[in-house]
Amino acid sequence: MGGSDTLAQAESFVDSAGGPANMLWGESFEAWNHYRAGNPVLILLDGAGVTPLERVNGFNANRLQNALDSVS
Repeated sequence: MGGSDTLAQAESFVDSAGGPANMLWGESFEAWNHYRAGNPVLILLDGAGVTPLERVNGFNANRLQNALDSVS
């Protein structure tokens, strides 16, 4: 969930970090505040994008897979 840089900077970060295919980005910290996000943190949401199902501090492919496995 990007929110502090430009969209181009956020996309560049995702590309360089091998991050998730879907990233939320906004010009304000409204979404960060709503989900109590940090930097970096991975938050898996339910299908409606409402309820956090899992929170993982930091990001890497193994943590992502473990988090996905824990909710499937």
